[in-house]
Amino acid sequence: MIYLLLASGLFMGWSLGSVDSASAFGTAVSTRVVKYRTAVTIIAVMVILGAIFGGAGNIHSLSDLAESNRVTATEADAQYAIENGILETLRLKSALKAAIIFVCAALTVSVMSYLKLPVSANQASTGAIIGWGLCYANYSDPNILIPNLKKIGLFASTWILNPLGAGIVSFVLVTLVNRFLADKLTSLSSYDKIIKWGYLIAGTFAAFSIGTNSSASITALYYDGTGTGANLLSSAQLAAIIGGVAIAIGAITYSKRVMLAVGGGIAEITQMDGFVVVIAMALTVFIMQTLLKIPVSNSQAIVGAVMGAGLTRGVQYVNFNKFKSIAIAWVTSPTVAGLMTYLVGLCTKGFFGK
Repeated sequence: MIYLLLASGLFMGWSLGSVDSASAFGTAVSTRVVKYRTAVTIIAVMVILGAIFGGAGNIHSLSDLAESNRVTATEADAQYAIENGILETLRLKSALKAAIIFVCAALTVSVMSYLKLPVSANQASTGAIIGWGLCYANYSDPNILIPNLKKIGLFASTWILNPLGAGIVSFVLVTLVNRFLADKLTSLSSYDKIIKWGYLIAGTFAAFSIGTNSSASITALYYDGTGTGANLLSSAQLAAIIGGVAIAIGAITYSKRVMLAVGGGIAEITQMDGFVVVIAMALTVFIMQTLLKIPVSNSQAIVGAVMGAGLTRGVQYVNFNKFKSIAIAWVTSPTVAGLMTYLVGLCTKGFFGK
């Protein structure tokens, strides 16, 4: 029965898949270069492959944040449980905590997705973890406060650097392409085929990056970093694969609304611009993930990249009201998720203990 608690993580993966799919093929679908069914099929396959071949890398960083915020069991917790014969009880409590975190984060992301606002599932998860920690972790202890603030600050920094970086990269690339390549490519008789294959290749790479980057956000809280069996999943790769499958299901079943919102609602872009936007997003996510070693938001990067592409044509081509709504949602998402877990934590202290 304890493994049924994984369902909350799968719900989170479904929510993430419904949002982050837009980062891979939102512009391609909205500009009618690639059919929606083709896009989600590629996303589903490549997300799973990305999770298999590179998804385990981010499991550890998110798991460390969860451990320091009293979500997952520490090695000391596990040792105490083993000595007192209550290891199975500890596993159940750790899984229940993870389930609470994921349900709160997934509900937040699902509501935002329904409102056509491409928020970050990574943000929601981080906010929910911090909310739980504020209820249970002893932040008055400098040994806990200082490391946690450092980790939280690192995660939070990506919420600004990621979309800003993607916007800058996109602005530069779109400017260069429009100045030196666009006229030559559009004059070719095979232009339609070139642009379609360009979208397919870029989207495929982007979908793969979703699997490597975001699968950790689905099951990292069930991962047993202590090696003692105190948490549910002992294999980081298995945890990543489960996350990848959940994301793929979300992409297939509920991604169209956000795809169209990201591709066409933030800025007016051409088919050529849309292709460059996907490249800019993928490059930014790759660079950020490589430098910081933590999961970053594909959905934030694609929004920033679309904004950057729109600005190359002029501010009148950017829907700043739409962007304002999305930016507010970026702040609201981790705040609401954190508040929910904090309140749940208060109500469950009798069960989980201080």
